[in-house]
Amino acid sequence: MLDCFGSVRDWFRQMVVVGVGLAVMAPDGRAILFEASGDPLFNTTAPTGVYEDSGWQYLGYYGGFLGTAIAPQYFITAQHFGLQGGTFSQDALFTGGATVNHTIDAAANGGLGYWDIAGSDLRVFKIEGSFASYAEIYTGSGVGAEAVMTGRGGVRGDAVLNGVGATVGWEHTVGDGVARWGTNLLSGTSGSGAGTQWVANFDGVGGTTFEAGLSAGDSGGGMFVNEGGVWKLAGVNYSIDGLFDTNGVVGDGSEFSASMMDYGGFFQGSDGGGWTLIPDGPGDQASGIYFSSVTANAAAIQSIVAVPEPSGAVLILGVLMGRFVRRRRS
Repeated sequence: MLDCFGSVRDWFRQMVVVGVGLAVMAPDGRAILFEASGDPLFNTTAPTGVYEDSGWQYLGYYGGFLGTAIAPQYFITAQHFGLQGGTFSQDALFTGGATVNHTIDAAANGGLGYWDIAGSDLRVFKIEGSFASYAEIYTGSGVGAEAVMTGRGGVRGDAVLNGVGATVGWEHTVGDGVARWGTNLLSGTSGSGAGTQWVANFDGVGGTTFEAGLSAGDSGGGMFVNEGGVWKLAGVNYSIDGLFDTNGVVGDGSEFSASMMDYGGFFQGSDGGGWTLIPDGPGDQASGIYFSSVTANAAAIQSIVAVPEPSGAVLILGVLMGRFVRRRRS
């Protein structure tokens, strides 16, 4: 959330987002954490009620991360954590049926085995065989919409306290590899070296016990938005704001990664790139959450996964052949 210091912080935030996005390449397993709960079993099964069929059913494991089925033979995930093997596993946890291990088509795209969406962190894979169901792509405006976020990893860590001892966030911990889901509100879009991204904030404005944040290792999970009564894929987890520090001293080991409801008064940056003190303004300054926009890249994605319609010439030929056969039979 930007405040009166927005112009300076917006420039700095984009530099940090790129750095964090690259830094989460190591699959350390940390993932979705909640503002209201540190229970390791919280939201580890399929959503119910108003969140039923909100995208969980389209997920699968790609190595240590998640991906989302988006067409009969295709799934999408993030680029930056690299290749994770030759299998996409749709576990019974997600589908409610038998676990199916799909073999990735290594011959796809001329033998590369995948397609990278130019100017983004999105990567599309093709499988051998087909999915029983898959997500539609969200095409709405998104701002203010509730999003269902999915990720794989651990619960929140120690509370982060400000100068007066109030809890303003939670540190990220070593993960447990468990898939979870949560919610947040989309505040807008942002651009960086990884293309257009949806943005949410760990600020509690969503007003539910499912308010969630992301951390390193959560990359690749799908983010879904309801459009016309159907939950559709809008984004793929990319990065978060951070790192943070209490003193900005290089080399003392005091920096930390966290989901912050208010990081005003803390330093943001890294030992290698330098630290910037974020002024402690009158309003809360919540840390940002960033999703690579599937919506903004819908045309490029559809050009890969869409099944071509028969051309007019082929249709006409089929009609003529049908008439010829009928005449000969008569």
